Amino acid sequence: MKSKARLGPFLVLVGVMSKELKITFRYVGSLVLLVTLPFMISGLFIGIGYAVSGPLALSNFQANTGSSSPLLYITLGGVLMIASMIVIENTSAIIREEQLMGTFELHYLTPNSAVALWLLHSLAYSILTILVFAVDIAAVVAWQGSLLSPAEWALAAAVILLALLPLAGLGLVIAALTVRFKEVWAAASVVNSFVAALSGFYYPLEIFPRIVQLVAEALPTAHAATILKGVVAGVPLQLELWQRLVLMSALALGYLALGRFFYSRWEDEARRKGELSKH
Repeated sequence: MKSKARLGPFLVLVGVMSKELKITFRYVGSLVLLVTLPFMISGLFIGIGYAVSGPLALSNFQANTGSSSPLLYITLGGVLMIASMIVIENTSAIIREEQLMGTFELHYLTPNSAVALWLLHSLAYSILTILVFAVDIAAVVAWQGSLLSPAEWALAAAVILLALLPLAGLGLVIAALTVRFKEVWAAASVVNSFVAALSGFYYPLEIFPRIVQLVAEALPTAHAATILKGVVAGVPLQLELWQRLVLMSALALGYLALGRFFYSRWEDEARRKGELSKH
């Protein structure tokens, strides 16, 4: 019994991962869309660039972004943007789904932490994103005649985790609103729009005024996009790599603490008012 208790968190993680993998591979069309959507967006943006600038499109792109490969640069941004939207939305969407099915309150009959359980779902999505990133980016760099080293792959995976797990903190804030108001998509859409606009997924943040750049520094996804563009696409980094990793780690702790605070507060209120099982 004691050994099972010690393995409890690990077994919960295995259970969550198994559940999410089954759901992911059950709906093959959604998985294919997740893998191919960054390429679709890349093709759209590249086509618009050539339609507007013609033969000057590539040289303009290089001058403005510091990257010689529009396909690689935009695919990187596409993978990160789609992943960030999924993590933010699904943390609260899972709770709402379980509320509607009547299984949400059952989690409170177990010794597991509800906050930890929702964060484990975000970890599962982050790992799935790393796999999608590996497939998409490997295809692009191989098509261009190069490969990433094992160290670069390891760094990219670590950066993606540091970028997406903090977003679960924002997801927990939205989840707190879900527990209280039973509404998910409006708040999630506002947060996703903010993250997408200020993370520099498809464009360098230097195009914005300095005040906007400072606000963007508070987003882990902005640092992740910059690092991955530097590691994979060869875009020069303004800050040293270790400095950005330290900033991302600090933001991760802050976001997760904020999410835990808000969720625990609304959870306590829902307990007092008997709203945990209110659909």
